[in-house]
Amino acid sequence: MTKDIVVGDELPDWVGAKEFYQKYDPKEVIGRGVSSVVRRCVHRQTGQELAVKIIEITAEKMTAQQLEEVKTSTLKEIQVLNMVKGHSSIITLIDSYESTTFIFLVFDLMRRGELFDYLTEKVTLSEKETRSMMRALLEAVQYLHSFNIVHRDLKPENILLDDQGHIKLSDFGFSVQLQPGENLRELCGTPGYLAPEILKCSMDEMHPGYGKEVDLWACGVILFTLLAGSPPFWHRKQMLMLRMIMEGRYQFSSPEWDDRSDTVKDLISRLLVVDPALRLTAEQALAHPFFRLYQRDVRLFSPRRTFRVLIVSVLACIRMYSRYRRARPLTREVLARDPYSIRGVRKLIDGCAFRIYGHWVKKGEQQNRAALFQNTRNCEDCLTVFPVATNQ
Repeated sequence: MTKDIVVGDELPDWVGAKEFYQKYDPKEVIGRGVSSVVRRCVHRQTGQELAVKIIEITAEKMTAQQLEEVKTSTLKEIQVLNMVKGHSSIITLIDSYESTTFIFLVFDLMRRGELFDYLTEKVTLSEKETRSMMRALLEAVQYLHSFNIVHRDLKPENILLDDQGHIKLSDFGFSVQLQPGENLRELCGTPGYLAPEILKCSMDEMHPGYGKEVDLWACGVILFTLLAGSPPFWHRKQMLMLRMIMEGRYQFSSPEWDDRSDTVKDLISRLLVVDPALRLTAEQALAHPFFRLYQRDVRLFSPRRTFRVLIVSVLACIRMYSRYRRARPLTREVLARDPYSIRGVRKLIDGCAFRIYGHWVKKGEQQNRAALFQNTRNCEDCLTVFPVATNQ
């Protein structure tokens, strides 16, 4: 069994986790959480490569309250994952084991890791790639909501990619199944992806609470982030950022939006609606023209139509080639005046800045790629700003 030299990543002892070790051989660490470590593991009989999330539940490193919260959250996660098992865009829980000091959750191995890491590498995604990912994400959300399950922590870090680039939704630690007529009041999630009603609920004891609509707000934030490379709501002062969220104040002002269609901007504007009653549902979002117009229609073969399309395509190629030949060359003066306005140069600058400095360069007061790296799941940051109402 492989062991890493990083302090705190030691494997659990055989005696405390005998049942797990008899079936699986844990390998190198591939991810870390607040109270957990994710390792690649191999099924001893079949040789299948999987991933195991090892959650420590000892009183040595946590208070009694924290220990109880981790246990409760993990048991809820297991329950939810078993309910939604089988959906193509939701991570599959294959096995689970519990010892006196650890809980082991065995999942599919998603070799390409988090969507967040993929986005930092690519800077921004095309509408075509974004459309495919968002359709799968919304289908997963729609499936969860059909069971009255709210995820409450949708973000690129909790979306994983397989070898083919297909996504799977993961990390159901904050998920909860609503009873008929039930609303939530708990303040939890990641600051940049919190819906306005979650923040307002923590400020007003008379607020009715929130429901499944918070997941659609988070989908809107993710959609914006994939296309712009930076989140819609950000400010160096968290209080001002939270105010921007509650007011639904964002802009399509960065250069990346010059190349985006009005259709996708319309979808974002219908997801990032402050009033949850007016926000699109997952089903309504999937019916939006951004997805509907690009579904393939099955048509009978028509030689005349095929010939017409061929002629139009040839003429379009001729026009494009002519415009290309007439295009002004890229000169030093153009680069000196506004290099960031040129798409190719812009992506080159962003990519180099990330590799050199380890974070994205600042783009202005209201948008900053570094904000992507501040979106860790931490309720305590929010708790210092707003008091939390009693859970219901």
